[in-house]
Formats: sequence, structure tokens, C-alpha cells
Amino acid sequence: PAPSGTGLVSVADGVLDIDVHMGWDYHAAFHVQHARALFGWLQDQGFRAPVAGFDALTRTSGDFTKRISADGRPLTVKVRLFYGKTGSDTDPDTDAGGIQLENDMRASLKTRDVIVYSGHSGPFYGFALGNWRKTSEGDLDDTDMRSADMPTDRYQVILAEGCDTYQIGQAFKDNPSKAGKNV
Repeated sequence: PAPSGTGLVSVADGVLDIDVHMGWDYHAAFHVQHARALFGWLQDQGFRAPVAGFDALTRTSGDFTKRISADGRPLTVKVRLFYGKTGSDTDPDTDAGGIQLENDMRASLKTRDVIVYSGHSGPFYGFALGNWRKTSEGDLDDTDMRSADMPTDRYQVILAEGCDTYQIGQAFKDNPSKAGKNV
């Protein structure tokens, strides 16, 4: 574990918590295809899945888990996977689903060590979690990032993979909980 303030995620609790959020994608539902591919990849890497198969995966299924050794110490890696699932409480085409996807992202920012977002992104709408063609919900914009409830006492890694993500780093750095550091 890194000493406080070194700019590294602390794993003093023996757990590395990772949440992966797939943003809605109009290109042949790539958010579902990519989530399915990640499910399989995690299993191929030796992670124990929380459910028997991808189709059973929901936002409340729990963590993929794997025990590893890091710097000679045991470490549990936990990965949760979130995506808009049609016909569920995260249906990206509905207001309610978009709000749930936003709330899941906020919960990740509040509690997890590493938060990954993969999907469409841009100025003024940040992370596009819901189907912007059908709902105005499901976007975690840069204003939300600046005010999200995040831990003040530990470093977090946020990986944003998408177009125009350059403002996202600054938005999280400007978050009062981070005060320009620990992110």
C-alpha cells in the first residue's frame, strides 16, 4: 500500500474495488456487446463471476472477484460491471433507467478505488450513460463531476475512455472533496 498522498490507490484494506460503466452506444448496442465481452474476459482471467452467465447479470449482481499477490501481499480484486440493460431498472431508453445509471455512477464515485467509463463523452454532458435520443436522463455531466460525493481521504483513479474527455479530469480535480489532489 502506498503512503497517504503519494498519488497511488491505497489498498490497505486488502481490496482493490473497480467499477466499470459502459455508456449507451447507438452503434449496434456496443454498450451491451462490450459488457458481454468484458464479462467473458474477466472469466478468462480467472475472476469468479457473480452470476452463471452474462444474461443473468444485473446492476445488483455483485462483484467479479480474484485473489492476487501484489508486492508479496495478498490482494482481492473486485470488479463490478454496469451498463444499460433494456427492460430492466437500467433501461437506457427510459428516464428511470437513465436516473438509475447516473445513481450507480455516483455510488461508484463515492465508494470505489477505480472507476472506469467507456462510451460517448463530450463537453457539457460528460458520461453518456443513457440513450440521449429518448431521454434527457442518464448523463453525468461536468457540473455533476465537480459536485459528486467522493472520499476526501484517499486517492481514486478515474479512467474515461471516449471522445472529448479532456474536461473530465479537470472537473474531478475541481471537486471540493478532492481539492485538486487524490484523483
